[in-house]
Amino acid sequence: MGIVSLHPESGVRVHTARSADGPPWAYTGEAMTPSDRFDLRAVVSAEGTVTVELSEGAPPGLAERVKLILRTAFRHADDEGAPPPRRILRWRADR
Repeated sequence: MGIVSLHPESGVRVHTARSADGPPWAYTGEAMTPSDRFDLRAVVSAEGTVTVELSEGAPPGLAERVKLILRTAFRHADDEGAPPPRRILRWRADR
C-alpha cells in the first residue's frame, strides 16, 4: 500500500530538498509528526556534520531525530562516492 498522508502514524517523516550544490549542502523542507508539521533548514558539511533548525514549537528531541536521518543519507551517499541526495523522504520510528 502506498503512502496516503505525509503525516506518519508514528515517529517522524522528513521531506526535504537540497537547495544548492556544496559543500556545504543546504536543505529546506518539513519534519512531520503524527499531528504537526515543522519547517526545517539543515546544513551538511563536507565532513558530514549536520546542523538542523526547526520552526518554533517543535517538540524536544525532534531536531536530533531529523539530524540522524540526514546524517544517514549523507553517509550512504559518501560510502558510494556520491554527493548527498538532492531530495530526502524518509521515516524514522519512535524509539
